[in-house]
Amino acid sequence: MCNLDVDIETEINMLGVRAKLGQETSATTDIRISWSGSCLGLENTLHQVAPYIGKMKSTMASSLIRQYSKPGDLVLDPFVGSGVVALECLIAGRRIIASDINPYAVLLTRAKMEAPGTLAQALSKAIHYLRMAKISPEEPTIEETPGWVKEFFHPKTLSEILRLNALLMKNNEYFLQACLLGILHHQRPGFLSYPASHLVPYLRTLRFPKEKYPDAYEYRAVEPRLLSKIQRVYRRFPYIDPYLYRACLQHDAARLNILAESIDAVITSPPYMNALDYGRDNRLRLWFLGVHNCHDYDKQNNTKQKFVYLMERFLSRLILALKNDAYCVLVIGDVSSSHSTTGIASMVTDIAINKVGAFQCEEIIQDSIPDVRRARREGKRTKREWIIILRKTGVL
Repeated sequence: MCNLDVDIETEINMLGVRAKLGQETSATTDIRISWSGSCLGLENTLHQVAPYIGKMKSTMASSLIRQYSKPGDLVLDPFVGSGVVALECLIAGRRIIASDINPYAVLLTRAKMEAPGTLAQALSKAIHYLRMAKISPEEPTIEETPGWVKEFFHPKTLSEILRLNALLMKNNEYFLQACLLGILHHQRPGFLSYPASHLVPYLRTLRFPKEKYPDAYEYRAVEPRLLSKIQRVYRRFPYIDPYLYRACLQHDAARLNILAESIDAVITSPPYMNALDYGRDNRLRLWFLGVHNCHDYDKQNNTKQKFVYLMERFLSRLILALKNDAYCVLVIGDVSSSHSTTGIASMVTDIAINKVGAFQCEEIIQDSIPDVRRARREGKRTKREWIIILRKTGVL
């Protein structure tokens, strides 16, 4: 078993894995070039329907999908997050089964999978629900809304959000609800809250005091902002074959029941242990999805022991679902502090090879994470990602 706090390159070499760490092959270099640099100005804007902490780059997902699966293949992503892999699979002509334990992740993925085919259709639907919301009762009422939620909004704005959100949730309008949550908080005028951070919900009253910026604390109408958001999402909209199979479940990855030898490839990014707070950092959006204790989602795998237990159960189920010679691609991040680095990649590779068996590690690719994508929590941070390429050998 690996020592979890020693240099990860030493650990990987101890496992006997052909890792691409220093001397890279041309194939490794080529695949990394395909996702280098920012993708925000190039990717389809459906990826930008709403923010999500720690999401995979769409260019990385696209490259891995095209490298390790074929058109028509059935791909599994059991830690789907914001749905990057799921959407890129559909764009690349792959079928997809996705899942996540977090309801916000499931909403975003379903929104991308089931978005209306045209801008006109999306706007027509939005206008329909906006009109219905004007005559609908609030669910819940402002009086039933927690004080910490009320702090973010003008009362009239909050009333409009509550009405519309309740309607969209009742009618399973995932795309429109994701668009609404996508403009829930920010300091810009096109968003619904008082001045706040965008990705993680914190009010910015010190930087934007009410007495100096009174306009920022006035009523913000939902309708024009939602319609503008929808138009932005369709600015660069992808073509997706409407007949391609797709499914997204809210489910624990370690308990998924998948038909034996039915999966052609797995491409996924397991949770970064305690480096990211998927619950706390999405707490406002989760509240509008009916989650009143967001911290439950940060306790699932917040220790080494819990993470190891999750990966053992997940990989043990996965080996049965994968076809022989199929690939499992795992994008894993290190967790570093000023004192040590936890080599999650070596930990997972060791579980796959030595505990689960029937996996062969074909390659491990190191990729640094730019400062703008790093997450920090209690001194911990993720500096680099490891792309672990496993292949099922068919021998248990």
